[in-house]
Amino acid sequence: MDSPTLDRLRQEIDSIDSDLHGLIERRADLVDRIAASKTGGGLAFRPGREARVMRQRLAGHQGPFPAAAVGRMWREMISAFTLMQTPDIRIAICRPTDQPGYWDLARDHFGCQIPLVAHDTPAQVLAAVRASPTTLGVVPAPIEADTAPWWPLLTGRDAGLPNVVVRLPFLTMPNARARGISAFVLARMEPEESGDDRALIALEADSGLSRNRIAGALEKAGLPAFTSALDQVVGGVHHYLVELPGVIADSDPRLGALGAALGLQNGRVAAIGAYAAPATARA
Repeated sequence: MDSPTLDRLRQEIDSIDSDLHGLIERRADLVDRIAASKTGGGLAFRPGREARVMRQRLAGHQGPFPAAAVGRMWREMISAFTLMQTPDIRIAICRPTDQPGYWDLARDHFGCQIPLVAHDTPAQVLAAVRASPTTLGVVPAPIEADTAPWWPLLTGRDAGLPNVVVRLPFLTMPNARARGISAFVLARMEPEESGDDRALIALEADSGLSRNRIAGALEKAGLPAFTSALDQVVGGVHHYLVELPGVIADSDPRLGALGAALGLQNGRVAAIGAYAAPATARA
């Protein structure tokens, strides 16, 4: 038989649960009022702010409750509140039959409420995002072995082209099934600063460019040194994906200076997005 002390502790837990539920309802009311104050609708998605909120919660967390569980709870809440403001939001996911892990990556980040739609190829995901401003896309992070890289498709001048805005996983869950893979989230919006970010710059050239040449041109253009560079050749054209610290807009004049420093005659330099550096949680 339980002691009176144990009964009182359980009653206190019940009271805390009621307080937590009440606070969630208060937050939902505020989100509802924010949504009502906006005009024109559109996508209520703030990846930079979401990253800042998650980092704050993880940095300030104390006690025996797992920090990863705190992250999971906040991701579910953030995504549910996003759905409240954008009821027609969808996540288009590249999930080939032999690579189901990308579905799990998306579900871990976007929660159990926002609808997910599977596609076989990154090109299909890109088409879905271009067709709807409230559709986000999840595509595999580029690797050297890609035979049909998707990221050069983002370098055009079409206003409907999306940007990379998130890298997954933002927070690795201890029991995640999608281990050893990562993905990018595409959205028809400008990247949003989170305070610790990585910009993605795509270069297109008729002939090969060495990493030393790219590094020298970045310095000459006043851009930070790259943290990684990917080199792929498609149809005889050389494509380079360069990752730099920060967030760089496609209108940044330093990109034009970079093209000039590289001596690109028929090539192209384009910012194709940025993402918040992943967070970490103690065990």
